This record gives sequence, structure tokens and C-alpha cells, in this order.
Amino acid sequence: MKQHILALLGFAVILGTACNKSNNDNPTEDPKIIVNTDAAALAKRISLDGAGVLTLESTSSIARKAKGEFAKDGDQASQYLLELVAEVAPPTYNGVQMRATSVDINGNYAYVSYNREGEVYLGGVSVFDISNIQQPKLLSEALFPSTDISAVKYFNGRLYVAGATSVDKDPSFTTPGIVGYVDIANNIPTGNFKFYSVPGQVATGLTILNGKIYAVSGATGGLSVINASTFAAEKYVTSADLRSVVGMTNKVAVLSGTNGVTTFSTVGDIIKNIALPTDVAEAQRNIDAKGDYVIVAAGKNGVQYYNSTSGAKTGQIDIPAVPTGVDPSDVVTNGVSYNNDGLFFSANGAAGVYVAKEGANNSLELLGSLDLTGSSNYVKSAGNYIFVANGRGGLKIIKMTKPTTNLCGNTYPSYTGSAWLNVNSGEKKYYSGAAALQGVNVNDVLYFCGSMTVESQLNINSQGVFDIHGSLAFGKYNAGTTMNVNGTWNVEGSVVIYGDLTLNSGAKINFLGSGASITIYGKVTKNSGVTITGTYTDTFNKLK
Repeated sequence: MKQHILALLGFAVILGTACNKSNNDNPTEDPKIIVNTDAAALAKRISLDGAGVLTLESTSSIARKAKGEFAKDGDQASQYLLELVAEVAPPTYNGVQMRATSVDINGNYAYVSYNREGEVYLGGVSVFDISNIQQPKLLSEALFPSTDISAVKYFNGRLYVAGATSVDKDPSFTTPGIVGYVDIANNIPTGNFKFYSVPGQVATGLTILNGKIYAVSGATGGLSVINASTFAAEKYVTSADLRSVVGMTNKVAVLSGTNGVTTFSTVGDIIKNIALPTDVAEAQRNIDAKGDYVIVAAGKNGVQYYNSTSGAKTGQIDIPAVPTGVDPSDVVTNGVSYNNDGLFFSANGAAGVYVAKEGANNSLELLGSLDLTGSSNYVKSAGNYIFVANGRGGLKIIKMTKPTTNLCGNTYPSYTGSAWLNVNSGEKKYYSGAAALQGVNVNDVLYFCGSMTVESQLNINSQGVFDIHGSLAFGKYNAGTTMNVNGTWNVEGSVVIYGDLTLNSGAKINFLGSGASITIYGKVTKNSGVTITGTYTDTFNKLK
């Protein structure tokens, strides 16, 4: 690698509020930025198609599938609960659809960047309100008709971006690669922005650490170190085919398709280089970090986990087996993400998303696989959210509930049985914790304290009593899943029904305590002789 200092004069700047180009009076000229805050129009991009309970496929089930075998009813229930709460269509401009490229999360807000593959320069940034995990809202977006946006980061009230712009449309840029920022007020883009040229055809990623921007550019680019306040260039290190950068404690790590992982000091000096298996040139990949360890999306080599100080590889997860009827080239690890609650995620193209945790000696332990419609090209997880960019360009937003401890003050054991829970007549079963189930059939007493999801079947028969103290999610939207209640259902906490609810004659629902809520997305069939008691919030007024 060759190092040299970037001259400040090498930067070009474009002001979003000052677009006085010589051909500005051309009525067909694209605007520099388009800000959309039309709540009704933006809301139409969020869909419930596919929404509902998801199953984290167990490692044993994954192994059977690789052999062409089917799942078994005796598969153990998972303790990781997952719900697809929304799908979001990507923005379009003049009929051209973009694709999601990155996600950054800050508190109750998520920021998503977009670009357009191929020769067309087109990108944008969307802002989501995720304060209500069940109902994310698309608040606003800024579109750039002549600029791709590869990555976005929130910092100090601004959205910092990396990407590429058309030098044909604006020759004031010295190279297509750009970094810059978009001003926001109350998380709404104001229309004011600045872009600066950086070496390379496209800036593929950025991170911000100690008041400095570390931006990487692919192909013939490198690592740029820039003051985040003044955008003064402080250092530039050439390196081929850079894909991604992540901030760590007092250093950054970059991923190159040819040079592996390299760590740098905060002033841009090389600390360590870690060689990786050969990858496809200029393919989409990224890197993330947990403490002093880096997790790498390594394409056909799956997920790689390294100690960034020693360079030792301590963990690896191979790519999944190729599903029947899928092109092998479509099964590749494109993206990785570490959630600070201890989970790792990898986007594996047509094979969905893997979920893992750190095992003994800093290894990686696969927990299961999430089978999603379409191709999973990017993943980002923080808190209780998982964002997955799919092959059609949009986003899947997934709610995650991690294993919980007993909050009811009883001594009931965690449920560790089959994914199909059956309570026969004469049986009384009491459990706590978290359980992701395929089906539940209650003929006597089932008491559950904690969090439960049920994907396919949920029946409370005439002599059955089902107590849920905590949270329950059931079914899938518009997929023919129906919860049937013939007996007694006691609810303390929150319930979400993505499918339908049938309350037959004699059915009883008792909402206990204060703060109970029920959200039903499907239809409700309420026969005569149904009793509903207690105080509760009915989100869509379906029980009246």
C-alpha cells in the first residue's frame, strides 16, 4: 500500500441550496435533491405482504434439508422469536427502481441508503420511525437523481453518506467517488447537503470515529481520513477493491477483495493485515466488529471471524447448502451484522439469513436459519430489529424477541419441548421463558409466562384454558392461518394476530390487569355466546 496526503483543494463541493449551473434553465435538467415528506404516499410503500411469525430453522433441520429430507414434527422449539412486521418497497424516480444498500440505526430511527445498479446514477436516503416496533413508519426521504448512495451513517444531527456521482452531469467533481452529508431537522432531510470528491469510482462505505470520517472507495480507490466537521482531508491510503469499513476501539478495519482485512490507527497508519480467501472482484461484501474481533462476509467462503490484533481466525460458518432449484451462484454470504445483545447475522443470498452466537474460545455457533422470500443481500441488526435488503430492492423489517428470564415470580420451567405443543385432556402444563412454536393445541390447562410465537395452528378447545402472561404472536397475514377459540383465553400483556381469529359459541377472553392490548390484522369471526371481559386496547377495533 502507498500512502499520501490528500490536498484539500482536491475536494469538490456541491451545495444542495446552491445549484446555479450554467444549464440550470434547462427544463429537463434533473434536480440535485428531491425531499419527500408526503406521509400518505410514503405509507403506501409499507406492506403487510408476508407479515407474520417466522421460524428460525434449527441446525438439525438445516442438516436434513441439505440431504433433501423433510422437517420432523419433533423438532425442538426455538427460544428466538421472530416476526416479519413489514416489507418496504424501494423508492423510484422516473419509473426507475432503486435498491437498499445499507442501514444505520440511532435510537428510535433507522436510516436506509439506496442506489441503482448499472450505468445509471441514482440514489437516496429514507428515514424510518421505529419507536413502535410493531408498526414502523416511513417518515421522509431524500432522492439524488444523479448520485448513488452506498452507505449512510447518523452523526451529530446529520446523515453522512458515501457513494458515487455523475461527473458528466457535474464536472466540478474530480472523481465519481463522493462522501458528504445531508442536514436533517427532526429527522426530516432539510434539502441542504454537501458532497465532496474522494479518489475512486465509488465510495463503498464509511464510519465515523473520534470526529473523523473513514471512507473507503472500491476499484482504484483507498481509505480516506476526513475531518467530520470541516471535511478537511487528513490522509489517504491507496488500496484496491475496498468494500467496507468498521470503527473499533481506537482503530478502524477495512475489507478489501484483494488484500483481506487491514486495521488502521485513527490517524490512518497501518496496524495489521489479515489475508482472506480469494473473493469475486468488486462484489458486494461488508465487515462488522465485536470488541477486538471482526466478522467478515466472505462470499463463497461464508462467515469468517478474526481476532484483529493477532490475526488469528477463531470462527467460521460455511455457506448454506444450495436449495433445490436455486442457482449455486445465488448462494453467497453478502453481508454480516453484529447485534450488541450477542447475536451475529449473515445474509446468504437465496439461502436466507443465518443467526449465530459466539461460542467457546471465540468461535461461532450457528443457531439456525431464517428462510425469507427472495434473495437476502444485506443485513443489519440492532436492538429488537433486523433489517434485510432483498433482491427486489426493498427491505424486510423483522422484530426479534430474545430468550427471556422468568418475570412472573414463579418457578415454572422454560419450555424446551417440541415445536408442536399439545395439551391433552387431563394434563396441566406450566411454562415460562420464550418459545417459538409451529402449533399449539389446548384441551386442558396451558399456562405460559413470557413470550410465545405460534406460526401455523393455535386451538383452544372447549375444555381448554390458555393463560398467556407476557406476549403472544400468531399466524401470517393473508396466508390462511386461523386461531380458534372454543374455551377460555386469559391474557395479561400483548397479543398480535397476523392471521384470522374465530371465536366460537361459548368462547371467553379475559383481559387481566392493566395495559393489555390486542392487534389483529386478519378478520374476526365472532359467534353468539362469546364473552370478553377486562380492560384492553384493541388496536384496530376488531373485537367489537
